[in-house]
Amino acid sequence: MKIAIVHSKDNSLVPLDLGELISIVDTSEKKISQYENPGFERVPGGKEITMAAILKLQPDAVVVKEGMMCPGSYRMSIGRVKYAHYEDGNLDDILPKLDKVDEVLSDDIPPDVYREVE
Repeated sequence: MKIAIVHSKDNSLVPLDLGELISIVDTSEKKISQYENPGFERVPGGKEITMAAILKLQPDAVVVKEGMMCPGSYRMSIGRVKYAHYEDGNLDDILPKLDKVDEVLSDDIPPDVYREVE
């Protein structure tokens, strides 16, 4: 399974438009590939640009947490990927959990993940 994770250079999980890197973790091959995030610090539309880049990489799932997405990036991805919702804030905390990612995969996510905060 291929899982996309957006994170900063210090491995913190951040909103889609604030992560410098998109990592694709292949759980079957135990391999991680990293890509520059074309949506990094792009205003407006950075989260949608990031989601478009993620979808081009064709992952099976995306790691999400509260505040990570926006309504537009959510609509782009729904039905195309599954979501692995975690509360952890660091890539190093998430990676060991991906061996059992099937236990948390969902076709939908709570509104707190994509709700716009004014």
